[in-house]
Amino acid sequence: MSGAKGILNRYAAVLDAVAARPDGLSLTETMQATGLPRGTVHRLLGALQEVGYLANRDSRKVYVLGPRLVRLLHLGVSGASADIAAKPILDGLVEKLGETAFLARLAGDRVESSATAVPSREGQSHVHPGRDMPIHAAASAKAIFAFQEAALIERALERPRIRYTEDTRVDAADVRRDLKTVRHKGYAVCANELDPGVLSYAAPVAVDGAGVLYSVGVVGLSARLARYTEAQLAGDLRAAARSISARLSHE
Repeated sequence: MSGAKGILNRYAAVLDAVAARPDGLSLTETMQATGLPRGTVHRLLGALQEVGYLANRDSRKVYVLGPRLVRLLHLGVSGASADIAAKPILDGLVEKLGETAFLARLAGDRVESSATAVPSREGQSHVHPGRDMPIHAAASAKAIFAFQEAALIERALERPRIRYTEDTRVDAADVRRDLKTVRHKGYAVCANELDPGVLSYAAPVAVDGAGVLYSVGVVGLSARLARYTEAQLAGDLRAAARSISARLSHE
């Protein structure tokens, strides 16, 4: 096999071999798994590591899937598996707080709501799956974008920023300051910024090797959700985020 197709097939063979071994492969083990000569495998491993498709485990010469590839895998598939993994955690938040709990996910340069768990009583404010969550107004989007690279944040800020209420901050500088606060506090707040009279909190959910791709939140009428302290809600959401992260990182 020769030419570009042959080269790509060799790269694919290495990635297939490493992906099949979550604990990683050494250079020798990769040679054995692919049947390729040592020099070729060494060259392929180096190139894949350089672009972030492979990485060394614990600084040793054992190769595992890299952060760039893991991130692409998560971003390139539907959120169904994440929704399933998060469902019992969302249900637990609803049972404890009596308000709507939800999961949101990064989708390109935007964030969308993915799954919700709603209390049984009527009249609840809740998030519909698939709703666009704007970077400047939604707690779920702030909790995700606060932990992204600057270039992605800037792309998101290029999208129209609608003033949904009198409390919505639309100036790009204000949004950047808000995201900095989220990074410092570890959670985000949306107080009457997206829907009038509605309060929401969200915490970032990181996936091993891929960074923050999701957020978990709770939303309700401001007058009702205010019965909980910010510290309590932040603590509950951080705990939920850790649980979801563990589930997604070990799928």
